[in-house]
Parts: sequence; C-alpha cells; structure tokens
Amino acid sequence: MDISFTSSAGAENTWSLEECATWAKKHDFDCVRLTDSGVLDSELVLEQGGASEVKETLSGHGLYLSCISAHCNLLDDDIEVREAQSERLLRAIETARAVDCPVIICGSGAPVRNGQFYGMFSSPPGNASDRTDELVDRYSQMFEPIARAAEENDIRIAHDVAVRMGNIGCNPEMWDRLLDAVASDHIGLSCDPSHWVWMMMMPAEDVIREYAGKWYFADVKDCEVSERMLYRQGIIGNWWWQYRVPGRGDLDWAKISGALIESGYDYVLCVENEDRGMPGLEGLAYGGRHLRRVLPSREGHEAPKTPWLIR
Repeated sequence: MDISFTSSAGAENTWSLEECATWAKKHDFDCVRLTDSGVLDSELVLEQGGASEVKETLSGHGLYLSCISAHCNLLDDDIEVREAQSERLLRAIETARAVDCPVIICGSGAPVRNGQFYGMFSSPPGNASDRTDELVDRYSQMFEPIARAAEENDIRIAHDVAVRMGNIGCNPEMWDRLLDAVASDHIGLSCDPSHWVWMMMMPAEDVIREYAGKWYFADVKDCEVSERMLYRQGIIGNWWWQYRVPGRGDLDWAKISGALIESGYDYVLCVENEDRGMPGLEGLAYGGRHLRRVLPSREGHEAPKTPWLIR
C-alpha cells in the first residue's frame, strides 16, 4: 500500500500545490489527497483547464492524486441545500475524471452534526424521534443519481465513517442499510478506525474483515482513550478520548494494515492529523513514518493465499 496525506493545496491561506508536492516527496509520501477547493475547484479544473497543471505538478515530483475530498451533505433538511450539495458532488465526479483520480471521499450526510438520528437515548427503534427510516429513504433518493454518475465516469465513492461531522453511515448497522439502499459497486466505505475506538466498535481489525471488498479508501487516524477521564466524565464527556496520528494512540497499525491487506485492500493509507499534541506537518510526517515501518516491504510481498474474513 502507498501512503498519502490530506491537503487543501491552493485554497486561500494555504500552500501551493508545488509547495505541497515538494514537501510530500521530501517526507516519503507516495501521493496526496486534495479537497475539492483550491487547485481542485471544479471551475478551475473543468472550465479553466486546470487538470493538466495538477497532473503535471504531481507527476513532476513522482506523486499522484489518490483521492478527492468532497464532503457534501446530501441529507440536509433544507431541500435547496441538499440539491446544491448534490450538484457539487456531481461536479466533483467530473473533476475526478478530468484529473485521473479514481476515488472521491464524501459523507453519507445527516440533518445535524451531533449524530442523534436514532432519537432519544435508550429508546427502541421506531421511537417518536427516530429518523433512521426517513433518512435512509432520503439517502436512496439523493444517492441514486450519484451512483449512476460514478458508474458512468468509473469513479468510486467512499463514504467517510465519522459520526460527529454529520454522517448517518457511521456504524455497521447503518452501513448495511445504506449499501443496500443504493446497490452499486461504485459506492463503498472509507476506513478510519479512530472513530471505532471511542464508539466502542472494537476490535478494529474485525470491523475491517467484516466489510471486506467495501473499503474503497482509508483515511486513517489513531485514537487515545484515558480510562481515568472516562470514569470522571462518562461517555457524554468530550475530553476522555483524543484523536492522534497513527502511532500515537491505542490502535495496532500492523494488525490494521494486515487486516486491510487480507481483506483485499491494496490502495492507499491516507494520514489525517487531528492530533492536538502533534499538529500540522510534524504530525503528518510522524504518521507517515510510523505507517511505513509497519507495512510489508514494497517489493516481494505476496497477497495472502487464504484471507481471514468474517463474512
């Protein structure tokens, strides 16, 4: 697997793509993941011919574009908002085709960011405030045309699994419902086990094995839990867990990378940095170095003859 990181190169108050690529090569990254802003703004790419500049800048440093981030919310309660977000995602698909990028990561969406689409806590399915059925139906309506566009352009859509940023597709129960609602081999999931630590969906390796074949990207972070702070705050607190870059939390990245490989995933591990203790480029470089140490050798590695899968 190759190693990547996330950047919004070319956006306001950020570095240029040239600066980004120079740093990436210096720190032994193979590729970059860029947001649908800055140099990948759809107008720049599709109307102003920016695709060639992106491809040439990256290839000039021996890099490639691993993924485009287009975190669009197609499940907003405001129909005008979700239609505008749908148009943005469709444009991102066109952009991905223009720059030869095979994957877009986006959220499944949610009306609110706090993740309480199940309704009141400790209430049975179908309680008065449970919106899951309604939102799965809305997802089906909004993502059917997205799936068709992805198929026509041969672009894979990988759903971000983070709950706090507003995604109903944040756990196995909802993954199953969404993947059934829009059945397409161009819609899958992006692996980020940092969320599963504090959501108590462990071990992460078994989550990966259970959804073998549906991991279309891996935007990876680590997570550290303080058992003492958990006792002090309970699960409703905000300070008993922290995101970390790979190698600074509780996850075993040798096991995780092994589970991904055994599940048939052989694309990219993309470092995300939300680590308060090692912010910025220092954290990205640290995460990349740690992943490099635990991955199999780039040469001579053979795929497992009998993958260890759950289903």
